[in-house]
Parts: sequence; C-alpha cells; structure tokens
Amino acid sequence: MISSRSTMVDPSNQSKLSYDALQDKGRRKRASSVIVREDREIGKKRNQLRQTVNETAKNFAAVAWAIRRHLDYVALFDFHCRSKDTGLNRDIEFLMERDSRPTNFDAGGRLSREKFFRLMESRRVLDGDVGQLYLFNGTSQGIESDLIRDPDEDKKNNAAGREWVDGVEIDGAGYPYRFSLHTRKPSPNTGYQYSKTINASNLALYGFFERFASDQVRGISPVTSAINHFQDVKENIDYTLIKTKIHQIFALAFSRKSEATALDEVFPAGGEVNDDHAPQCSDEIQPRQIDLSGGPTVFDLDPDESVDLLESKNPSNEFQQFSQTVLMIALKSLDIPYSFFDEAHTNYSGARGSWLQYERSTFDKRADQIELRRRWTYFKLTKWMLNDELTIPRSMSLADIHAEWVPLGMPWWKPSEEIVGDLKAIASGLNNPQRIAKERGTGDVFDNIDQTIAVIKHARDKGIELLGEPFNLNFDVQFPAPTLDAKA
Repeated sequence: MISSRSTMVDPSNQSKLSYDALQDKGRRKRASSVIVREDREIGKKRNQLRQTVNETAKNFAAVAWAIRRHLDYVALFDFHCRSKDTGLNRDIEFLMERDSRPTNFDAGGRLSREKFFRLMESRRVLDGDVGQLYLFNGTSQGIESDLIRDPDEDKKNNAAGREWVDGVEIDGAGYPYRFSLHTRKPSPNTGYQYSKTINASNLALYGFFERFASDQVRGISPVTSAINHFQDVKENIDYTLIKTKIHQIFALAFSRKSEATALDEVFPAGGEVNDDHAPQCSDEIQPRQIDLSGGPTVFDLDPDESVDLLESKNPSNEFQQFSQTVLMIALKSLDIPYSFFDEAHTNYSGARGSWLQYERSTFDKRADQIELRRRWTYFKLTKWMLNDELTIPRSMSLADIHAEWVPLGMPWWKPSEEIVGDLKAIASGLNNPQRIAKERGTGDVFDNIDQTIAVIKHARDKGIELLGEPFNLNFDVQFPAPTLDAKA
C-alpha cells in the first residue's frame, strides 16, 4: 500500500543533499561566499601576479616554448583589401605595406607591423593585457600593462557615475572613457610617475577577459591557472638535476681494509712482528686521488683496496611520468596539446586529432587579434584620408572598405591527400576555394588566381607553357559533373 503522507526532510541531514563542492571536507580551502569584481579579487597584487608569470617564462624553457607556439598560431596574419574598386584596393594595400615598416609603424622605430602585433599577443599572455596607443603622427606605441594605473586623486576629475579601476575610468556598465598612463622613474629610482590621461578612443586595451565589462576591467593572464604547476615541474627538475650531479661526482667508491684488519696482518696472533706488511703511511689514511680527465683509466690498486661503481636510479620512471602529467595539465592553460611538446607521445592519427582540436581553440583568440588589427586599420585609413594620401570614390565610405586579415593556416600533414579532399569538398558544395585558402593560410584566392594568370601570361610571352602536360589536371575525369534532370 502506498502512503499518501509526504516525506519530511530532517533539517539536521539537509546538508547531505547539497552539492559536494559546498561541503567542508577538511582537504582544501573553502571558497568565499562573496562574489566581487575580478579586479577587486586581485587587488594590489596585480603586479606581483604579472611578475610571477614573467619570471617563470624567463627561467623555465617549457613556458617560453608554449608561449612561442601560441604566437605562431594566433598572431600571424596577411592583409587583403576587398572592395568593389580594385584600384582603391591596390592603393590601400600599397599604403599598408609602406606603413608596416618599423620606422613608419612603431613609435620606437624598432618593430614592424607583424612584430608589433606578435609582441602585443605575447604581452597579453604574460601580463593579462597590454595597450596600443595611437599617436598623432600615425605610429603606434606599445603600453605595457603595469603602466596603466590609477592617477593621483587631484588628477582623477571623473564625471558623475564613473570610477577609476586600475587605470581605467569606467561607467556602471564597464565602458571605458579614459586611461591613465604612467612612465617608469628614471634610474636609479624605481616605481612609476604619472604621465597623462587620454581618451579611450586613442588606446586599444588588448587582454584576456573571462567576465563581463562591469565585473572585469583589466585582463588576466591565462597562464595564471597553471603557474603553480609550471613552477612545481621546474623545481622538481632542478632538484633531480642536483641529485644526479652529486651522484656523478661520487660515481666511484674506493674501499680499504680497516686499520684493525691491517694491524692483524702486521701483528699476527703469535706475537711476532711481520715487517713486510708494516704500513708505510702516516697515522692518518691518505685519500686516493684519481685523474679521469685523460679518458679510460686503469686503476693500480693496493692489495687491501677495491673500487665499486655507484649505480644511479635518478631520475626514476615515476618522476618522469609524474612530471609529464603535471606539464600536460599546465599546457592546457593555453590549449596546447602535449604532443606538440613531445612528438613521440602519440602516433600520426592522435597527433593530427590534437592539431585539429587545437586549431578550433585558436578561433576565439584569433578573433581578438583580428579585432585589434581592424581597429588599427581604420585608424590608418582615417589618417591617410586626412593627409590626402588616400582618396575614396564619392559613392563609397569607410564602411564600404572591406579590410580583411587572413590568419596563416595550420601546416599540411599529407598535402596530396588533403588537397584532393579539399577539391572534393568544393565539388560537393561543402566548402569554397576562398574559405579553404584562408584555412590553409595560402593567401587570398582571388589574388592567387590573378597572380597565377600573370605568371602564365608572362611564361607564354617567353614561349614557355607552365601548366601544360603533364601538370594540367583533368578535374572532369577525377570529379565528373553530375547529370542534372532538365525539369529539375
């Protein structure tokens, strides 16, 4: 018989029905129940966090390597201008190429366009964010994260409803209005000195953000979540190296009979002294000195001496496996597969699968880089127009100029198979040549066609047929066109 009475929950046992994460197991620090803005969570420790990440990257090659791999797939782009006016496209691409040189791009005259944006991405990874300042002369200046800080109280002058958060004046929604820039005090002093306050339209703050603008004003390095793991691996490797070196120093063990044994040979049990075996050394046993610098050595041992080779068990297999696991977890902070670090870790299929997953993870990061470049592009277009270096047709506006930043694609694994696969995808309507060209990092398909035609024409003018037999591919044979119903 089923009872109609409702089941009462004992309040004393109510905690057993809650999430495990809310239980105090005594194993770890309990999380705070107060949720605050991310910038307040860090507080005045932001510089310490930046410095910890930077020092780890300087002193641990695995971190430096991981950041370089991240840059290779996130910060490499080609520029193409696509509008209905081909002449305008050529003019813009010419100006872009000219102003991408170090002296025309960088306020310091050191970095080309691609070097500058690569360094922007590097500082974003290490520091959490970085600023690109647009100067009046058309150049750009990189502003490192720690130089963006709150101004002195007498220089804030913020409007009603706004506040300063770590060098950024924002409203209630987190929208930036001004930045407060500082410089480093000249040597031998340390610290910062106020420089100027600028409008937000003149500086692009480029960072990693995991919360909405109202709850996170400044970026945080993605390496932060893995920094303890990286340091653990580095320290364990250092300690193991020290242990191994000590073992190598004391690789040989020389043994002598004890003094008591030697005296037994000199003074036999009968009481008669054996002069032939009398020790010829001082009261203290002299250390044996062996010179191994000359290569293989033959030891001339005394009758009472022996030598043993010390066997090292460092590093152990357990240490290697543990370090591999910890490093594998740490690399996930940048979504980098462990097979990138250790090519012998997996086979071809596994490595290719890891590459494809990593490529997907780069889309969001590349989107940030593209948006940074687009903002700079329209800053340059405006400058060129104001300086009468660029004139656009009356029927067009800046919105009609399609400036495209094409990321360099992933490397080929098996070009012969992958190219055939791409061609089949085009023939079946699952893809198109332009998208494939972008994914492969082979440039703009229209430019490729134009340049190919120009090369073929030049070759024919010289009496050479470049793409004739046997290089001419008969796609009709490989991918026959489907027979379509006329009525359909």
